[in-house]
Amino acid sequence: MIRNQPLLWVLSIGFELMELTFRHMLPNFNECWWDSIVLDILICNWFGIWAGMKTVRYFDGRTYEWVGLSRQPNIMSKVKRTLGQFTPAQWDKDEWYPLLGPWRFIQVLSLCVIFMTIELNTFFLKFCLWIPPRNPLIVYRLVLWWLIAIPTIREYNTYLQDSRNSVKKVGSFCWLSLAICIIELLICIKFGHGLFPKSMPSWLIIFWTTVATLLTMFLFVWTWKIYRTMIRKRL
Repeated sequence: MIRNQPLLWVLSIGFELMELTFRHMLPNFNECWWDSIVLDILICNWFGIWAGMKTVRYFDGRTYEWVGLSRQPNIMSKVKRTLGQFTPAQWDKDEWYPLLGPWRFIQVLSLCVIFMTIELNTFFLKFCLWIPPRNPLIVYRLVLWWLIAIPTIREYNTYLQDSRNSVKKVGSFCWLSLAICIIELLICIKFGHGLFPKSMPSWLIIFWTTVATLLTMFLFVWTWKIYRTMIRKRL
């Protein structure tokens, strides 16, 4: 869905930071450092990102020969031609360009935040609603989110890349996904009342406060440089 390797690494490392942040609330987030860094990031996630990007590059550079079935020379070619009927005629690139400008950076960062919130809701909903880990409802929710996320991310990427349209509008699937994410978050807050007696450690509060401050300063300086450049060009 994302089709962008740097963005996938941000999501991979970002979710491990989310596990570190909320491990005082959810017991299954208490992992060893080697489990988070080595097993999750450097092995499982790295292999998934590598395999996914290889698949994207394969379909992106593939030439489709849509000749008739009767013109295929042998049985295997006829089988491949038949199966190829169900593959896409073209594979569109999803370019995000998070460093295009401060506003684009915020837009792409918002996508990452919502993406990780939906992933966190999976664990918090299971804990707050007392759903057993093997309950099929968890799998049904993930499949439903997968079906919704495919057109959602496509709509959002089209919205970001469409510079020709002066009146740009976010697609309906984007609003639907945002609404579902917020409702799930509100359910976790409502039914999680009293389930998390431990407060967030002070070092985590200092860490995220520092990150937010540095990010705000970075965006402010970036915006100021662009503004100064525009003023100089006008003069």
